[in-house]
Amino acid sequence: MKRMNVLRIFLASPGDVKAEREMIFALKEDLDLLIGKDKNIRFEIVNWERNTYPGKGEDAQDVINKQINNEYDVFFGIFWQRFGTPTNRFESGTLEEYENAKEKFENDKENTHIMMYFKTQGNSNVYEIDIEQFKKVRDFRNKISKEDGILFSEFEKTEDLRNLALIQLSNLISQKFSRKKPNSRKKSTPKKTNESLEETTDKYELLAMKIDKGDYNIEFEHFIEDVEKTVGFFSDLTTTTNKLTVVMNFFSTKTGERTKQLDRVKNIKDERLRLTKTKQISNEYALDLDKYSEDFENLLPEFREAISNSIQSYSEIVLKAVNSNAFDRNAKDELLENIPIFLKSVEGAIEGTASFLETFTQMNTHLTSKFSTAKRRAELATNNMFKELLRTKKLLKELL
Repeated sequence: MKRMNVLRIFLASPGDVKAEREMIFALKEDLDLLIGKDKNIRFEIVNWERNTYPGKGEDAQDVINKQINNEYDVFFGIFWQRFGTPTNRFESGTLEEYENAKEKFENDKENTHIMMYFKTQGNSNVYEIDIEQFKKVRDFRNKISKEDGILFSEFEKTEDLRNLALIQLSNLISQKFSRKKPNSRKKSTPKKTNESLEETTDKYELLAMKIDKGDYNIEFEHFIEDVEKTVGFFSDLTTTTNKLTVVMNFFSTKTGERTKQLDRVKNIKDERLRLTKTKQISNEYALDLDKYSEDFENLLPEFREAISNSIQSYSEIVLKAVNSNAFDRNAKDELLENIPIFLKSVEGAIEGTASFLETFTQMNTHLTSKFSTAKRRAELATNNMFKELLRTKKLLKELL
């Protein structure tokens, strides 16, 4: 394995994932601090937008290829709904960059790695989707999985990609780019030279120099504050979750009341009166559903932010500890033990919400049009929270 001080990441993507590209570039400082610092690695992120200059070649992509020149360690590809602009050789520039990376990997597997990511969040404006472009992305994803042996990751939102990138790059660095050569474990007797500071300096002088430099303190800098911040985020998440529980309990109570009322109405013999009462109760139930939906929709952004902040903050603490030699094994294990606990609580929330969603499927949707509309709004509001929990579970599993 080559000795590296700089790990170069080549960022390849079509034009519709600009937010994700900007996020990866902004992630560099966190990568240096949380992953590279203790391993003496500095990250460098390159792509055609920031690291090429005008020139002439067979086409524009040819100019990019020659200037990048496969001088990177990690190929980081991101796709969403666009496949990209064709070149003289391939269906898109990003595809050509991927094929070059694949060839580079085959020639130097030890020092090259390919990481592929696909965004799954739909476009809110269906009229902006280029069906042909999206089909090419879908076919490409299937091809690299079945034919090229690529294991890719999916993400829904930009912050999900941020957390995935931090966690998975940390794993990659630890397992591939930081491992020692087999012969490095063999003990050898170093030759004494005048250039060896440790051998020409008294051990107490070394201690004094260590204190002067203060390098041993760097790993713990702001760590307590980071922990306090994370605890605060988890507290916010608990508060928001409790609010959502109150809203769901309200819905359950009202559902019980309206179900009993509808059951009693069934015993009315006068058909006209029975239909009138059924309609009245159904419309009142619709108002209950609208109240539930409104409360849920208002709380959802708060819930999303609380989850995102909690996962991001906790991930950074875990990565800082795991990738640092300043934390002993017990301290790391203690920190990691909290992940399964958090994961279990999320899985419990998923199970409870799934059961809650099942009640919507069992409701009679043929009462009144007002009720049907309100019911649909309520189940979609609940499902949005359900999907947030599923995203959280996926990220926690990556972290674990």
